[in-house]
Amino acid sequence: MHAKKFVLRCVGCGETHAPPALRCDRCDGLLRTDYAKQSFDPREENNLFDFRDWLPSFEAVETTIGPVTYRSEGLAEHLGLDDLVIAFNGYAPEVGARNPTGSFKDFEALPTLLYFREYGIDSLVLASAGNTARAFAYAATLLDYPVIAVVPKRASPGLWLPCKPSTAVRVVLIEGSDDYAFAIDASGLIAETLGVAPEGGVRNVARRDGMSTTMLEYARRFGGLPAHYVQAIGSGTGAIAVWEAALRLRVAGIGASLPALHLAQNAPFTPVHDAWTGGGSIDPEANVEDQLRRIARINAPVLANRTPPYAMPGGVRDALAETGGSTYAVTNEEARGAAGLFRDLEGLSVGPAAAVATAAMIQAVRSGRIGEEDAVLLHITGNNDDRIRRDFRLHRVEPVATLRPEDITQTHVARLRATILP
Repeated sequence: MHAKKFVLRCVGCGETHAPPALRCDRCDGLLRTDYAKQSFDPREENNLFDFRDWLPSFEAVETTIGPVTYRSEGLAEHLGLDDLVIAFNGYAPEVGARNPTGSFKDFEALPTLLYFREYGIDSLVLASAGNTARAFAYAATLLDYPVIAVVPKRASPGLWLPCKPSTAVRVVLIEGSDDYAFAIDASGLIAETLGVAPEGGVRNVARRDGMSTTMLEYARRFGGLPAHYVQAIGSGTGAIAVWEAALRLRVAGIGASLPALHLAQNAPFTPVHDAWTGGGSIDPEANVEDQLRRIARINAPVLANRTPPYAMPGGVRDALAETGGSTYAVTNEEARGAAGLFRDLEGLSVGPAAAVATAAMIQAVRSGRIGEEDAVLLHITGNNDDRIRRDFRLHRVEPVATLRPEDITQTHVARLRATILP
């Protein structure tokens, strides 16, 4: 049944793999879903399962989670743009956005759990800088599916749900460091030591295909592809996802040219921007203390990833190269100014990462990289929780265990088996 819908094909070597594989055994390339159905025929269910032909799970569930796009008036006029579309993928019922945890990470979580459940995986462990953990906790609660999320302590204030969390959700905090890389290390060790399946991060096709629905929604509503796509990135997984969606849409006869990717990072921590503009690579172990000092200075910690999937086949570098893309370094001050401008002109609050994206778009317009007549899609990946708090009582997701960097050992994790396992 599953093989008829898609195969997994390695971007690097072309080798095919059976789902739910995460890695190619011949090279380091990303696996990509090669769907049997190549025509674009969205349904009318008003959520991300409108695009189930290009999601790897067969099952769909009733949900308010789904991409929202609308044509800007205020910000477009201010910047002199004739064709600016905003993808608002947080929580703002006034524009139809009802993602329950307030970010586009909701698009990743639900398709992932459905996909892995269909292939007999009964629990997952993942690392998160904050928003992803919240989204997976919500999806795990909805489906009563066991999930372990490992997050830096700095992200703990954002660990809430608009409903009572399921006991299937287990959160492990990393204390003593705000470095997301330690969360990644700990989640990998939990998978290996306790026998829990790793969610896979960027290598998880369900995560990427769920996020790709932002571009699919644009194509449905506006009948083509934008000339430019703007987003703030930490890992860049979302940017890879919309690039892959554009490739599928082009095969389906929707649009002739791929959107140029405009990818923004929060200065002074800008590893993707530095590598792309400098023509170099990213070494997450180089000058770690300096990297951590820079991470501590940014207002959008969800963008702080020292190990982004940059140089691998099918990764961020390839996405930028194939689309003629650009990268941007946005200061905290620029982001705050952009957030205020968006609020004043669009009437909606945006989160720190989305503020970085808005500021990058302003840079692109002022530098001439985006022309006034160009079709532009600005991705607002989430907003602040104040809007959700007005409509819901928020419930904190309490951690079940804490680890310090020196505790990320097989022996220590094994001792916590009964505490961590759902």
